[in-house]
Amino acid sequence: MTTVFQRVGPYEIIREIGRGGMAAVFLADDTRHARKVALKLVPLGSDREAREILEAERLGARLQQRLAEECGLVPRVFEKGDQPPYYFIAMEYVEGENLSDVIHRGPTKPADALRIALALCRFLQAAHTFVTTIDGRTSSSLVHGDLKPRNVRLTANGDIKVLDFGIAKALSLSRKVTRNDFGSMPYLSPERLESTEVDAHADLWALGVILYELLVGAPLFQGADTRHLEQQIRAGYSRRPLPTSCPPALQAIVARLLSPQLSDRYPSAAAVLADLQLVEAGKRPQAQVLGFPARLDEAPTRRTHATTPEGEAEVTRRTKTAAPQPAPVAPRVAPRTSTKRSHTFRTLLMLAALLLVCNELAVGFGARRAAAVATTRDLDGMEEVWARYEALSRRSYLRMGVAPLERTLEDRVGVLADQVIANYRSPTPTVRERQWRTAQKNLQQALVLVPENHMLRAALRYSEGHLHRIDGEAEKLRRHTTAASQQFTDAVAAFREAAELRRDWPDPFLGLARTFIYGLEDIDRGADAMRAAQKLGYAMGDRETLQLADGYRARGDGLLQTARQLAELPQEPEYLQRAADAYRQAQGLYERISGFPGAAGGLRHTRRRLEQIDRRNAERELSRAPQESEPTPWR
Repeated sequence: MTTVFQRVGPYEIIREIGRGGMAAVFLADDTRHARKVALKLVPLGSDREAREILEAERLGARLQQRLAEECGLVPRVFEKGDQPPYYFIAMEYVEGENLSDVIHRGPTKPADALRIALALCRFLQAAHTFVTTIDGRTSSSLVHGDLKPRNVRLTANGDIKVLDFGIAKALSLSRKVTRNDFGSMPYLSPERLESTEVDAHADLWALGVILYELLVGAPLFQGADTRHLEQQIRAGYSRRPLPTSCPPALQAIVARLLSPQLSDRYPSAAAVLADLQLVEAGKRPQAQVLGFPARLDEAPTRRTHATTPEGEAEVTRRTKTAAPQPAPVAPRVAPRTSTKRSHTFRTLLMLAALLLVCNELAVGFGARRAAAVATTRDLDGMEEVWARYEALSRRSYLRMGVAPLERTLEDRVGVLADQVIANYRSPTPTVRERQWRTAQKNLQQALVLVPENHMLRAALRYSEGHLHRIDGEAEKLRRHTTAASQQFTDAVAAFREAAELRRDWPDPFLGLARTFIYGLEDIDRGADAMRAAQKLGYAMGDRETLQLADGYRARGDGLLQTARQLAELPQEPEYLQRAADAYRQAQGLYERISGFPGAAGGLRHTRRRLEQIDRRNAERELSRAPQESEPTPWR
């Protein structure tokens, strides 16, 4: 998304703070009221999808404005309206940190997690019971639909604000959401994955996942891609139990929130809130009374036949009155058949153990051969190694035989992915879409083996960022603006996630720079991304200089086109001047790398445009003289 001169109406853009779908959110200065705001910008598109998104955003802004008046747990909406080429929403900017940052630091104290859960529950109760009428249409039970740690802001004094009502707005028009972002997938309930229907239960499930992650300090579900995440969610997979420091009452609430069966979960936010308040008061919550487990991996408690006091007394009486057994005169000899059966069982057991060990040794031999082959293969040749691993893995019952091969695959895929990434980092990269897709496939397979490997996950998201960027550039050439914008948005999200996973890695910022400059045509954010890469030790070269020059040239082209549309109007000189400034920046950069491929053509284009601007300015000067004729039309 382009923000011309970093200003939209009275709002001066400071930096981007969020992005999702078609919209981006910026920290901005409101120059009229001397305050900082969160400024959401939605493109005013003309195709059907863009119009539907815009309609949802308009209605959603009004819903949020009214909900904020009733519930102080969402940001206030100060102003909204059209400021071509955007629809804007100026909202309260909430200082603080996201819950995702809190979880990243490790387990939260149970008392703090309880306080956050109480606040989230109060928000959900307010939203789910919210009723209002807008333009004759009644909206009720506002479902957030995308509740996750990144969308919950924790202020310095410990309060929370729930952000990003994008899906909630869409739900005001339809109860179906067919698109599931990778970042949102871990918080989707099993039944939502089945039907895509979104209701209040979806928010309660997400609350359970968030509470679990706060207590554990780690994600509940992790996977290399959405397919593996879906498998884990449907299977009720849990990486680790809740810590022993967590009170059993709170553990029971988490267990009920995340029960596999919808009928076993809480019926409403009010019911969850009531249980949380009981825990806060030091009392047993209803979840604990119902026998929900203290750990997610336990089955619910089942009642057995209780032993009554009378029964206990009867047993005692029988024990006391029982006659003592006389000592045997001679040791009894076990029946010969029993000894024979025992011997047979031991023999079979030893034979089974021997077969198991022999099988594992055979698997290990095959795994070592496959590992030796893996060290000689490139990414394209790894498919055969993976097929061999799958065959050996199915045979390995103890997992000991394939363990060395798994370590080799993890290391080899990391090395090969780094080679692809290093190729892109070179001044004249030769890596293309096929190499990125091969890297993506191998990284996904490796992460199934070691889902906790952040280096591999960062490389995967980085590769996926380039694939989204490439797809976006292709859609842009076809003039499919909505599809292109979505791909570029996904690319930005993937590159940023890669940068979060590896904080000292400059490469994701190089991907961001290219996406901003050539995809979203936003040279300012492209330059910011390059500066971020430099701070992490990356030395800018001729390629990056060319990209910056192309970005300023594209800005000049856009401004010059606007100037032509404003011919003879008072605003024309301003746009001519700004276009000239952008072209001169591009010219200076091109001249620094005149021998680099692509620089000469860009320099010629820039000089021609500057000459056109000079001619137009001269024509305007001549037109002011009374004796001169009207200025000639634009050429």
